[in-house]
Amino acid sequence: MPVGILAILAVTALHGTFAADPQATLYALLAGSVTAGVHLAFGRRTILSVGIGTAVYVVLVNAF
Repeated sequence: MPVGILAILAVTALHGTFAADPQATLYALLAGSVTAGVHLAFGRRTILSVGIGTAVYVVLVNAF
């Protein structure tokens, strides 16, 4: 069940990003990939992976 909830949340968040700023699509996909990579690399720690993925997205959107 948590995987389904996270999938729905991710789809909803990405849809809002794509509609609001099409140029941020690449940043959102990159941050999602980082989140998945951190999640798998560091023992499936959800808070850590979501935190790092969010930080990557914020840095990319604000830096470029």
